[in-house]
Amino acid sequence: MLFILCAQIPLSAQSKSDIANGLRAQKEGKYAQDFVPTKEEHPFALDPVGDTVITVGGAALLGVDYLIEKRNKKKNNAPIFIGTPYDPDSITGIDSVFMNPYSKNLDIAGDVLQIATMLTPAIVMLKAPKSDFLTIGMMYLESVLWAYSAKEFGKNIANRIRPYMYYSGYPQSEVDSGDWHKSFPSGHTTLAFNAAAFTSYTFGTYFPDSKLKIPVIAASYSLAAATAYMRMRSGNHFFTDVLTGAVIGTNTGLLIPILHTYFAQLNKSGRGLTARILPNGLILKYAY
Repeated sequence: MLFILCAQIPLSAQSKSDIANGLRAQKEGKYAQDFVPTKEEHPFALDPVGDTVITVGGAALLGVDYLIEKRNKKKNNAPIFIGTPYDPDSITGIDSVFMNPYSKNLDIAGDVLQIATMLTPAIVMLKAPKSDFLTIGMMYLESVLWAYSAKEFGKNIANRIRPYMYYSGYPQSEVDSGDWHKSFPSGHTTLAFNAAAFTSYTFGTYFPDSKLKIPVIAASYSLAAATAYMRMRSGNHFFTDVLTGAVIGTNTGLLIPILHTYFAQLNKSGRGLTARILPNGLILKYAY
């Protein structure tokens, strides 16, 4: 026969507090290890010359977009809507499979998903070193600038009619604004995949050993893919529109931070142009 003797040992208030603090510290330490930065504490850096070239280049492309759009309106190069839906049988290939009539609710859902995806870089900014806040923010703005400029260039060159114009129930407000022939490429998809690529690359660079790296990448790209899907389901885009937007956005979202890793290497080697702001002036230094 087995007898078990149980005794309750009273704990003082101080002992209970120590145990609670220990458990809390253990829990915090468990999650904190998911945000241990890479050995390269500042893997990205701004560069006066490099960032000027990137920003001016993106702004210049945006200016070209404006001039092309202005020329199209002046010379009537844009399609002219005659008041009746276009023939859907004129669309062939994979685009004919995924074309849909307009849906306002799905259109709004696509807007919400795009905004949610574009906010994902906040995950990186919240966990990266605070001293890198400006660098991350500047990189993201540059990537958005190039993504936006590139998709506007495509829209003004292609002047592709949106899928909902091949059905009745098209949004008259879009016809009045002239947006009905701005289908290629998908702007929502471009900006969403730009954010997903940017978030995935920067998070993976800062926290390469984090258990959250794969979930962050998967969540970012899932939101971007859902944005693309809603843009097709709402009748705003063809499959090739969102595919091209995904390619453009992924490239801008990756290229900009990759360039800034190169800037960081230049800064550490002492080469390149550096700037220091002093109380009474500005010092520029170039080393090669």
